[in-house]
Amino acid sequence: MKQHTQEIRQRVLESAKELLIEQGYKKTTIRGIVERSGVLTGSIYYFFKNKEAIFAEMLESIIHQCIEKIDTCCEGETAAFKFAVLCEVELKKMQDDPRIREIYFECYRSPVIFEKFVDLFASFAKRLFGTRFTDEEYRQKNLLIKGAMGASITALYFEHEMDDERTRAEVIRGTLRLMSVPEEEIRATMDRMRGREELWQHIAQELVEMPLAI
Repeated sequence: MKQHTQEIRQRVLESAKELLIEQGYKKTTIRGIVERSGVLTGSIYYFFKNKEAIFAEMLESIIHQCIEKIDTCCEGETAAFKFAVLCEVELKKMQDDPRIREIYFECYRSPVIFEKFVDLFASFAKRLFGTRFTDEEYRQKNLLIKGAMGASITALYFEHEMDDERTRAEVIRGTLRLMSVPEEEIRATMDRMRGREELWQHIAQELVEMPLAI
């Protein structure tokens, strides 16, 4: 029974991801997910309250996969470096891929999905930085971090263009300052991240293409 339930959830989430990439957030509907997955509408609503709940769980899976990849490729690196890379992978992909940008832009406008983003980043930060802050402080700080990341994505739609590379770097510096990383370590982290852009782009593209791990 549990395996059957897991298979149904997997089909729904994979179908949602495929449709998102093909046609964007707004055009992806429950009806479309039903047609693509073969799972009946009633069954979908049994597992997921609404469309937002589907995408919140789907993005949770993607972020966990991203963290696993960062742990592997950044083994031996500092907590500051790993956390900065998590932000870099998301922000760089938003800048480079209009399809993914539109998805994240809409997701950042959803309170349900945005809260999920905040909680996931807070959890990863706590894992990396330990008892430096309380749970509530981690959540507050990551609310500000995700707010800044959402704002930088919105800026990609501005009529008057901004320097995207500089904006991304400033968001990451601000993120590390919120985590109380010393300025000298922030500079060293940013320096070590430069020149590895292809790796961050590769991670982002793999996350788009690979099956979800539910």
